[in-house]
Formats: sequence, structure tokens, C-alpha cells
Amino acid sequence: MNTNYYKKTLDLSEADSRQLLTLGDSLIEKGFLRQFSGSETKVLLYLLTHRKEASEIEIELPLAAGALGMEIEFLKSALKGLARTGVINQKPAEENNFFRCFLNLEAVLKKNENKKVVEESSTAGAEIRKQLINSNSASKNEIAAALISFLPPASRNIHRREEIKSWLNDFEAKMLKELVRRVDKWLKRQGATDHLQGAYAYLKAIIDSWYQEEITTYEKLQQQDKLHRETKELARAYGIRSFSSNTAQLKTFQNWLSGEQALSKELALAAIREAVRRKRDGQPSLKYVEDNFINPIKELGINNLADFRRWLQKEMDGKAAEADSRDQAESDSGAKKQKTKKDKAKNKKKNEKDDEDSYKWKDFFIDFDKYKE
Repeated sequence: MNTNYYKKTLDLSEADSRQLLTLGDSLIEKGFLRQFSGSETKVLLYLLTHRKEASEIEIELPLAAGALGMEIEFLKSALKGLARTGVINQKPAEENNFFRCFLNLEAVLKKNENKKVVEESSTAGAEIRKQLINSNSASKNEIAAALISFLPPASRNIHRREEIKSWLNDFEAKMLKELVRRVDKWLKRQGATDHLQGAYAYLKAIIDSWYQEEITTYEKLQQQDKLHRETKELARAYGIRSFSSNTAQLKTFQNWLSGEQALSKELALAAIREAVRRKRDGQPSLKYVEDNFINPIKELGINNLADFRRWLQKEMDGKAAEADSRDQAESDSGAKKQKTKKDKAKNKKKNEKDDEDSYKWKDFFIDFDKYKE
């Protein structure tokens, strides 16, 4: 014989109660109540606890309406709705103030088992999560139902329920509500509206990271999310487009943004951009950025962009003065070389002219003896 030590019962009866109703959690989770509207559910509970004989029921409409807080017309409408589902078969009533019917639970239960209304529905889980995400407050039971909706029906066992129960004790409800929102968003990106192979694994990975990083409050979660977003911004500014959150580079960025000497995102971004601008022969290494910008910023206690720009300008002015000195020396040297070159060219031209003149008179000869008298 199988013994279920987990089974618990809650007795809401009074000493003078004559009929008791036992409704199991597994039946509810399989969607038994989902096929009825809110008013129909109220009326069904009334009928189930007011049986006359076996499956036969007879109620006085005014008494039932008073007990349920409903107008008689609304009560009659709900009874008609229950008849349409097949859970009751209405009998003709001889008096207007009475309603008679037979229960037909077997047919409804069989129909429910075949369809598996909640577990097999393509929208049941999505609807449960939507209600939780849009609610201003949520009970632990509602959060647990939303979390378990990511699991395939066959995996919704006692072990998983106990696991989810431990999460409800370890994390703030607001965190778990945010967890449902994130996994639901991921699920929609995959093109699914209900449980999908891998959805619970994705959810479990997030939970494990929370345990590892000791994030147990919503405030800490927000801080971690902020650090993650800013780290990605630094990575993009540095030139990283595709990355994993566990890479050494991202750990370096996180170290810049956290700890006792944490920099603001704006300062870290300015440091990276300046390093990239100065390092024109290729992408600067993170050590170059750290040694030349990050560490000096921390050591000097620079905590805003204005101070950073002033420090940077001072550094650049010094570099510029050295550059101007070198440029002037190179300019003077170049001018001197240019002058020497011009003088050489001028002398060469003059010598060539002298040579040409010398050549002309060299071959010119007069025989003066020939013209003697």
C-alpha cells in the first residue's frame, strides 16, 4: 500500500455540519475549477454540500441566494451555466422557489482527465503567470503556481514542490515575481506560450546564481542588475560585442565598478574612450587602461567627469609642450637643412654658369701676328 505522508487536510466544518466536502489539490491543479466561472464555482460548492440523497440535490433558491450573497436571477443564471458544463442535470421543479438536479461528477472528472485542462492547455500556464505579473501583490501560493507552470506536467512531482517551497522561504516574494516575469519573457522569445523543455532549467540557473552571489532581497537584485547593465556598457565601449558574463574581461570591468573605490559608470566609460583615442596603433589592453587611467583616477580621488577632464587636460598639456619642443627642434633642423640645400643648389648653378662661360672663351683665339703692319 502506498502511503502519502505529505497529504494534509483542512477541516472547515462546524459541530452541526451534516455534509463535508473533500477537494484535493491535485484535482484543482489539473483544472477542475477552471471550467466554471466565479459565480458558478460558488454555487457548485453550495450544491455539493446540500445533497438530498446520493447524487440528487434539492435547494430552496431564496435560502441559497442569501447564503451566497447573490440575487436570485444571478443564481439561476449560474445554475444554467453549470447545467451546460454537464456537472448537473436539471429536473423540472414543481415550485418556483425550489431547484432540483442530479450531480454528474463522473462525466466532468473524466472529461477533465482527458483534456487535462490546465496542464495540457497551451494558455493555462501563461494566464497564471500573466495574472501574477500584473498583480500589485501576490500570495505564496500564487507565486508557487506560476513557478510550477514552467514545468511539463509529468515533472510536477512532490520533489519539485518542496524545491519551490524552499525558494519561497529563502527569497523575497517580489524577487520570485520578477523571476516569473523574466522566464516568461524568455519563453515568449522562444515562441512558446506555456511550458517548454528548458524553461525550468533556465529558471533554475537564475536561482542558482542568486544562491551563489547571496542575493536574497529585491534591493540586492536591483543592484546586481545595475552592475550587469553597466558592465555591458563598458564592454561595448571597449569593443566587445559578443561575450559571456563569466569572462575575465567582464570581471575586470565589474571590479572597476564595485568595491570600496568603485568608479561611476560615466568615469569608467570616459577612461576607456580616452584610452582608445590615444592608443592609435590598435585596441588598448585592459592593463593599459587600468595603469594609465583607472588607477590614477582612484589614487587621485577623482569622482566626477569635470575633475577627470581637468586632470586629463593637464596631462595632455604636458604632452603637448613636449611635442611642441620636439616639433620646433625638428622645424629648426629642417629649415637649416633646407637652407644648406638651397645654398648648395645656388653654388652649383653659379659654378655651372662659370664653367659655361669658361668653355666659350676657351676656343676663341685671335692670331694677332697675322695682322701686323
